[in-house]
Amino acid sequence: MKIIVIFLFISILINHSFAFAGSDFKLASIRNVQLEYIDIGSGNINIVIESGVGMGGKYWQPLLPMLKNLKQRIIIYSRAGNGNSSAVADVSLKQSNMRLRALLELLNIRKNIVLVGHSYGGLHVREYAKSNQNQVIGLVLLDPSHEQFEKNLVELDKSWAEKDNKKLNFILAESQEWKILQSVYQKGQLSDNGSITKIPTVIVTSSKLGESDWWIGHSEEGKRIWRNLHYSLIRNNPNSVHIISSKTGHNIPIDAPNLVGKAINQVIELANGL
Repeated sequence: MKIIVIFLFISILINHSFAFAGSDFKLASIRNVQLEYIDIGSGNINIVIESGVGMGGKYWQPLLPMLKNLKQRIIIYSRAGNGNSSAVADVSLKQSNMRLRALLELLNIRKNIVLVGHSYGGLHVREYAKSNQNQVIGLVLLDPSHEQFEKNLVELDKSWAEKDNKKLNFILAESQEWKILQSVYQKGQLSDNGSITKIPTVIVTSSKLGESDWWIGHSEEGKRIWRNLHYSLIRNNPNSVHIISSKTGHNIPIDAPNLVGKAINQVIELANGL
């Protein structure tokens, strides 16, 4: 098994040879697109998981035993073009979320949703929550991408940031989702205007140093910016928790699966008013 990991704070590109058991893996036809998904567990709450740039649902395979122990219904899926889901021309946040909503409707899931987003998936869940406020009762953001991050890095050191961004654009030139992320950076704003004020939210931020020796985002000052941007999302949210860890890198679901479980349980407690 060959694993290539590029820590970007916006995604991890990993090629796994993991396979799901046949009883777990399914395909659904959504808007003429085949989406692969996993539907496991049962409970009053529906936990829906979004992955980082280019990542399919198989990324979460090592966490399945822990997720099953949450005693809730768990949906993990691969966005169009990722994993075994069919490719499409439009992988924008809006279109991806429309396909997700259609998938959830097919699975008879229309309420009591907790959205979990890792990295780039954090942008997806924020947009979904804003558009479907009557469905979503909680958010878990695992080292989420932030629309203002690139702008802040340029302000920190323009030459360094632009050199690194050029390198990343070359490495990820074939990724449609990377291009969407760049457009989000260009716009610098999501529908929630950078503030999650009402939905119970738990954010987990990696503050680990030394993940790479070249990227400005992994510098000490880059990490400070990253933490502050995450905090800014919930600054005005009384039902929120911000967990900062220097022991895990951006790859939180794999590096610290127990922390993922803790964050999900915390947001459920917040949603239940505990």
